[in-house]
Amino acid sequence: MTAYYALTENFNSFFKNLNPKASFVGIAAREHQTITGLIEDPRGAAAALSPKCFLQGSYKQETAIYSINDVDIVALCNLWQPGSGGGQSWSRDAIFAAVARPLLDDGRYREKVGYGPQSMCVKLDLGIAIEILPVVYAAGNRDPSQEPFRLHRPETQKWEDGYARYHQAHLTQKNRLARTGGNFIPAIKVIKHLRSRFNLDAVSFHIECLLYSVPDSLFVGGPADYIFAILNYLAANSASAWYQQGLMTPCGERNIFTPPEWGIASWTKFQEHIGLWAQACQAAVAASLKGAAIRAWQLALGDDFFPG
Repeated sequence: MTAYYALTENFNSFFKNLNPKASFVGIAAREHQTITGLIEDPRGAAAALSPKCFLQGSYKQETAIYSINDVDIVALCNLWQPGSGGGQSWSRDAIFAAVARPLLDDGRYREKVGYGPQSMCVKLDLGIAIEILPVVYAAGNRDPSQEPFRLHRPETQKWEDGYARYHQAHLTQKNRLARTGGNFIPAIKVIKHLRSRFNLDAVSFHIECLLYSVPDSLFVGGPADYIFAILNYLAANSASAWYQQGLMTPCGERNIFTPPEWGIASWTKFQEHIGLWAQACQAAVAASLKGAAIRAWQLALGDDFFPG
């Protein structure tokens, strides 16, 4: 179904309201540069681990909405798991302590560092949240550009594979003009906006995996067309049918439809809302009067974001 009214100007304003302002981008960039410099300093407190830092998450993937309220940094340490590759044996706690030390030694950050035995990351509360994930090489790999790396899961007390940069590469590839017309990343932002507007339990990674599973052909056209097409596709099957089918990550290393990651209750509530959003969008694209189309989009996207 092609929208009767494309509402190009309205959607341009919607995305302008949705995207982070330049001031948030500037703050995130400055803090990232400073913190990375401290951790990677070859004369600093973490030098024994020779950490190399890179970004992951919404800020890196340009899927942040409203404001950039967190920056995710991966600190790849010069250790191997299983085994340290020789020399000193490093535990999870020792690795976290070493990565946190340069920040604890700096007066700007000392009182804002937080982590514990059950923490996934070393966190800094700077108005925007900085989360630093200490990781190590997989055994047999010495190339920092190769993944997986290994990260420690506090809930299982085990080291597991991680694919932050490969994940980013898959999202970038799907967003290419030849595949989705550059509409994949904007679609992620729209679904994240709906998630936040209706206070649903779905982290950014969940939404990225979900939309990555949607056929490329449904992302074509203007926002009025592809938003409805995606939601209609996701609403076509029941929540239980989707869950039984499973939802793989873009890298294909695991199914995220599991109780520890995206439980059936949370997914069911999310998918029920997808059905409601799809109904509102169907009314919007079918409306023969411009005002009716606008009001239907506002019902889903919010009139404080989608202008009349």
